[in-house]
Amino acid sequence: MKRTLLVVDDEYGIREFLYELFRDIYDVTLAADGKEAIELFEKNLFDVALIDLRMPEVSGIDVLAYIKDKNIETIPVVITADRDIDHAVEAMKMGAYDYITKPMDYKKLTVTIHNAIEKKGLEEKIDSLERHILPSSLFSNIISHSKEMRAVFNSMENVLNNDATVLIYGESGTGKELIARAIHFNGNRSDKPFIPVDCASIPESLIETELFGYEKGAFTGALKTTKGKFEQADGGTIFLDEISNISLDAQAKLLRVVQEREFLRIGGDKKILVDVRIISASNKDLKKMIQDGSFREDLYYRLNVIPIRLPALRERTEDIPLLIQHYLTIFNERYHKKVIFDNETLRILMDYGWPGNVRELENVLNRVILTAEKDVVLPNALPQEMRKAGASDDGAETPDSDISLDSLEKQHIRKLLMKYDFNISAVAEILGVTRKTLYSKMEKFDIKK
Repeated sequence: MKRTLLVVDDEYGIREFLYELFRDIYDVTLAADGKEAIELFEKNLFDVALIDLRMPEVSGIDVLAYIKDKNIETIPVVITADRDIDHAVEAMKMGAYDYITKPMDYKKLTVTIHNAIEKKGLEEKIDSLERHILPSSLFSNIISHSKEMRAVFNSMENVLNNDATVLIYGESGTGKELIARAIHFNGNRSDKPFIPVDCASIPESLIETELFGYEKGAFTGALKTTKGKFEQADGGTIFLDEISNISLDAQAKLLRVVQEREFLRIGGDKKILVDVRIISASNKDLKKMIQDGSFREDLYYRLNVIPIRLPALRERTEDIPLLIQHYLTIFNERYHKKVIFDNETLRILMDYGWPGNVRELENVLNRVILTAEKDVVLPNALPQEMRKAGASDDGAETPDSDISLDSLEKQHIRKLLMKYDFNISAVAEILGVTRKTLYSKMEKFDIKK
C-alpha cells in the first residue's frame, strides 16, 4: 500500500506538476487552498503534507496551526518564497519537518519528502513496538521487543523461583546487572538483599577480604570484625560481575562457597554458612580462559548451570527506536527540555554500530540532550565518530545531494529487498505495486540478489 501525500498549493500549475512528480511513488491528493486542506484533514489521514505558506484566506500557517491543534499525525513540509524565510522559521517552530524555497529545487524536494515519509514510518514503528510491550510484564523495565531478547526473557522466567546458579554472558554495556536485578527482584528472594560486586574494580589483594570479610586483628588496620559480601547477601542474591577478573587463588576459595555455601573469614577459623543465590557475569570467553589456564574449569561448570547470553545492541537493532524514545523521554524530563531529533540525526543513531551497546547509547543521548541549545537536534550535535560512520553508510545521501528521482527510487527498492531477503511479494505489497511492476523496476535498475 502506497504512502499518502497531500499537496496544498493555490497555483494550479504547481499542483499538477507535483502530482506528476510524485504519483508513481505515493498516493497523492491535491488541495487548491488551505480551507480545502482542512476539510480533507477532517475526513482523511495523510502521512505527509506539502503546504504552500502563502495562500489567500486560509494560509499555510493556519493549516499548520490546525494540524497542531488537532494533534493530527501528519508530517508537514512547507513551501515558501526566499523573501519569506521568517515565515518558514515560524512554520518549523509550529512543527513543520522542513521547508522548500521557491523556485523549488526538485531534487532536494524529492529527497525531503522521502525523508519525511521515512520519519513517519519510524514513528509508526515506535508506536507499534510500545503497544506490544505489556505493562504488566515481569521485565517491563527492560526496553526490548526483539526476538533475541525474548529468548533472554524466557531463560529468566525459568530461573525466577528456584536457586539455580546463573552465568550471564555479554559485551560491556549490554545490561548484565539489569538482568541480574530483574531475576532477583521478580523471584522468590525479592524481599532479601541483592549485593552486586564489581570484581574488575577490586584490587587482587583485596578480593578475598571483600567477598568473605575478616576477623578483628586479622591484619594491620582490622579494628573490628567485618562481614564480607557473601554474608551481606545471606538469604538473597550475590551478583559477581566480571567474574573473569578474580585470581586463581580467589577462584579456589570461591569454588568452595559455590559448592558448600560455607567459607572462613580472613583470620578466622569458624565456618560461616550462608543461604545465597549466586549470579555471575562475564564479558570474556571463559572457555578460552580455561584453555589459557587463567580460569578454573571446575568453577566454570559450577557457575554455568544456567547460561544466559545477552545480545549486543547491533544484534537487536529493532530495539534502537524504542531505546531512543525511552531515553529521550527520560532526559527531556530530567533537564526540562522538549528536544527532538531531525530525520538525518535519527538515521545516524539507527545505523550506528554502538560498540558500547546500550550504555553508550544512553550516555550519548544524555550528553546531546543536556547540551542541546535548540529543540531540534541536528547531526552536528552527535560525536564525530558517529557522523563519520553515518556518512559512509550506503544510501545515506542528505537533501543537498545531487541525486535523481530514479536513483532515489533505486536505493529505496534495493533497501527494501535487502531488508526482506528479496521476498518479492512482501516488497511489492509495501511499495503498493504488483509483482510484475516490481520485477520490471528491478530489471530497469539492474537490481539482482
